[in-house]
Amino acid sequence: MTTLPATRGDRAHVALDGEQDILTAPYASALLTAATASHHRVLVDLRKVTFMDTSGLEPLIRTARRLPRTGGGVTLVITDQRLRRLLAQTGVANLFTQVSSPDEA
Repeated sequence: MTTLPATRGDRAHVALDGEQDILTAPYASALLTAATASHHRVLVDLRKVTFMDTSGLEPLIRTARRLPRTGGGVTLVITDQRLRRLLAQTGVANLFTQVSSPDEA
């Protein structure tokens, strides 16, 4: 289950969990679209994600590429080294600010 967008300070907060892949990407995309409808900065908590492939990564990339045009950006709460490696290996790590806890954002 993925948590609906909430507000955390001046940014939308979305928590993803479980497997993020081709089956869950449309839902994650809808959540991120809803979050960016009212906020230009988004905090995406990935601490409960157990698996992510490039299909699951795609909604995050699309959101990160869209937000700088409006002066915003995406911050990922990410502790899993496999997810950090996925970002690096796909060449998109620089699209995101990466923190280890929501308090660092």
